[in-house]
Amino acid sequence: MKFAAALFFLLLAGCYVKNKDLHPCTDNANCTDPAAPVCDLAAQVCVECTPESAAACTGQKPICGADNVCRACTAHADCLASMVCLPDGSCGIEDQVAYVANGGTSATCAKSAPCNTLTAAILLGKPYIKVASGEPVKDTKTTTIDGKVVTILADPGARLDREGDGPILEIRSPTTDVKIYDLEITGASGATGADAIILTPNGGTPKLTLTRVKVTGNQGLGISATGGALAISQSTLSGNTNGGISINGGALAISRSTISSNANGGVSITGGTFDIVNNFFFSNGTQGGTVGGVAISTTQNSANRLEFNSFNKNQSQDGIGPAIHCVAGSFTARNNIMSNNGTLTQTTQFGGACTHAYSVATPGALPPGNNLAVDPLFQDASGNLHLMPLSPVRGQADPNSLLTGLSAVDIDGQPRTAPADIGADEIP
Repeated sequence: MKFAAALFFLLLAGCYVKNKDLHPCTDNANCTDPAAPVCDLAAQVCVECTPESAAACTGQKPICGADNVCRACTAHADCLASMVCLPDGSCGIEDQVAYVANGGTSATCAKSAPCNTLTAAILLGKPYIKVASGEPVKDTKTTTIDGKVVTILADPGARLDREGDGPILEIRSPTTDVKIYDLEITGASGATGADAIILTPNGGTPKLTLTRVKVTGNQGLGISATGGALAISQSTLSGNTNGGISINGGALAISRSTISSNANGGVSITGGTFDIVNNFFFSNGTQGGTVGGVAISTTQNSANRLEFNSFNKNQSQDGIGPAIHCVAGSFTARNNIMSNNGTLTQTTQFGGACTHAYSVATPGALPPGNNLAVDPLFQDASGNLHLMPLSPVRGQADPNSLLTGLSAVDIDGQPRTAPADIGADEIP
């Protein structure tokens, strides 16, 4: 009896599947599954979306793909209504965006009638600003962001400069929180005060976050900070005459970025905390300078990290570590490559009181412990610090390294796996 009942229900289920196949969807009313609410009339199957029903895609998956699956936006052009793709993958709402372009004439900063300065856009108080590509957007004075929470997004090739000498952008006040994506900030000039970006606490902790940003070709520092919270990711700081970054106090985080050819050194840290992971430092500093790749002078703090970075051809004066010069209590830098930095007269790649573990230091003195004096085999010693497949640093990082957070991926976003490679690049 039980067998007969089971057979009956099995046949009934088969009949249901057969009838379902014989009766595909003919309109959206047939698609009752919330995960597939739209009928693809051509295929007569229920899907997430179709080109005719693209409005079914919302939130952080606003785009209907060719496979009729909703996905996040990846470019501003994906979002036809606003032409703004937000960092979380959703499309911006046009009324919440101030649009800026060189040659703009409108004070409303509308998409169809942009304003011509970043200052004008900031005064509107909207949460998002979009900077167009083409000729650089310029103001006649330093653009100051004071007490605002704003995200600045840029079209490919968009640039920010200013007329005349002086800083381009200043972030200040305790409540300011500025995020910038994909913008190039370039051309700050002047004998003094020519730093491209200035971060000034003014009694608090303003925040500045740069993602895929270029800070290049400025006569002063790329970024000067006297506190606050500065976070940089997937960015380039290059060719800044007075140095890449100088921060005095506050918190600095740099990841997956390239700091190169900054004449007065790559990164200078005085006081505060630092978290420097997965970066290339190439050709920073001079023979007479006090900063090569990184120079650190601060106190002991458990938040400090200097890991998985690659240093090559940075220079400094004798007595200063051309790759890393570090005084930070009993801090230990780990998993870094320091190769061919300094001059013929320098006898070591590093300086200061910090210790080094599971790192490469060559030529010159080798730190005590689990360090290597080997050629890391960079792909191109003129600036490409990715590793060749047969590099001897492969799998030689600290086996106890926590491969989470900023250390979970390498400079290209490729996952790290234990045992990891030393330096910023993980060999595929």
